[in-house]
Amino acid sequence: MAPQTTSYDTIPYRSNPFRQSHPTRLAAVAKLFGLDAPAVESCRVLELGCSMGGNLMAMAQDHPGSHFIGIDASSRQIADGWKRIDALGLKNVQLKHMDILDIGDDLGRFDYIVSHGVYSWVPVPVQNKILEVCQRHLAANGVAYISYNTYPGWHVRGLVRDIMLYRGMQFSDPATRLKQAKSLVEFVAQATRGGDTPYTRLLQGELKAMGQMEDYYLHHDHLEENNHPVYFNEFARRLAVNGLQYLGEADFSTMISTNFAPEVAKTLNELGAHDIVQTEQYMDFVRCRYFRQTLICRSGIRLNRSLSPGVVKDFYLASNATPTAPLKIDGGEIAVFQTPSGNAINCKSPMTKIALRTLQQQWPESLGFADLLARIKSEAAREGQPVDETSVESFLAGEMLTCMAVGVVEWRLTPPPFTIDVGKAPAATPLARLQASQGYGVINLRGETITLDEIHRQTLKQLDGNRDIARLTDVLLASVKDGALVLDRDGDKTPVTEEKEMRKLLGLALDKVLQNLARKALLLRSGAHPAPDNSINAGL
Repeated sequence: MAPQTTSYDTIPYRSNPFRQSHPTRLAAVAKLFGLDAPAVESCRVLELGCSMGGNLMAMAQDHPGSHFIGIDASSRQIADGWKRIDALGLKNVQLKHMDILDIGDDLGRFDYIVSHGVYSWVPVPVQNKILEVCQRHLAANGVAYISYNTYPGWHVRGLVRDIMLYRGMQFSDPATRLKQAKSLVEFVAQATRGGDTPYTRLLQGELKAMGQMEDYYLHHDHLEENNHPVYFNEFARRLAVNGLQYLGEADFSTMISTNFAPEVAKTLNELGAHDIVQTEQYMDFVRCRYFRQTLICRSGIRLNRSLSPGVVKDFYLASNATPTAPLKIDGGEIAVFQTPSGNAINCKSPMTKIALRTLQQQWPESLGFADLLARIKSEAAREGQPVDETSVESFLAGEMLTCMAVGVVEWRLTPPPFTIDVGKAPAATPLARLQASQGYGVINLRGETITLDEIHRQTLKQLDGNRDIARLTDVLLASVKDGALVLDRDGDKTPVTEEKEMRKLLGLALDKVLQNLARKALLLRSGAHPAPDNSINAGL
């Protein structure tokens, strides 16, 4: 039976990749806790509530040997998704227009099941069905990802939702409903401005947060009929009833109690009494958490909750943390390494400082543990730092596990599909090239949205792997002559008109542009994907 028209047909949900739900992330977190999840290079993935399939398309192009199926009740979103799939020439992803309640056994088993932004926004029978699908269709060592709203945070956020619903329900047009709902929140916040009460601080904080949310997100998060947050312990009980168990969080750092102040961590561990569900719930109380991205697996799997540094030796590691002050390797001084998102760690050991510096220089590429260890030894010798060969390997593994726990180091089980080396004929993904032909926002191979300027956009859409630097220069020169691209001299806004000077400036600019694209994880590593489909490029 075909699903009825939904609010997502009227206001589609933005369909972008969710890095936290990518099979590479799920497999990497599972490995920490002793679960060897299926190989992502040849897996089956199901997404429940896939919107236009933007998440699955990114996965499908990353792993051409795997198969991806998406289900959504919005016919408009599914139709739009198929247009993009056809434009990209993807053969390993399918989108199905159907209700989650209608899923039967014919879909088979999946190594990974993803449901992002669905569970809290559907009626309870559909929530039950999502967990049933995980129980019936998840492979023996498979991993599922479910995101959902949680208490106690949504007790706070729910007050704003109530204000918005009360005003919005008086209007039938979705755009007007959202505009009026936002206006009432702004009015109430303004009317209470100047007071210093928990209520006024709550309103001001939520108003600030709303200013950073796009309208489609606000509509579906605050104005949908269904929004059912749960306490984490309630969600864990629902898993158990369905033969499932809590594996971990997509953001591993949120699971570590030692990221709190020492006295807080001590009490949390005493309260939890080594029960991970209790500990996670107590941490939610402390954080006033309102959203989770939870990984689950079958209840019969025995997980290892005593993390051993030895597991790090199986990983490829990456970090964009930089020292907050000029780095001194020796001298026993503490160096603070911090990521752009604010995660930080204090380092005293020369080996740790060298490791993080090495990873930052390689960013966004990853280094295998053995390769990182070899580079550290080489750098330490160059810096005149002694290395204890009997303990350096285990020491580095422990330090990297600590860095992972605080969100300073990322990890994965396989090499990334991108490179920071610009080859003779650089290539970008068909998805990025298609997006560059349509606008300035593109998805990189880390699942991030990158905003380009004109010369980066014009260059990226030509990177089909068949053009060397000379041919790229010719193509960009034609763009300059056509007026699609404007060249000027440094500090001089006068357009360049002579072809000889154009070529010279393009040659200098192109080298920098390609390096920039590489550092934004937009260039494919040789052999990471099959040869690009030139028919896609013809439409750019």
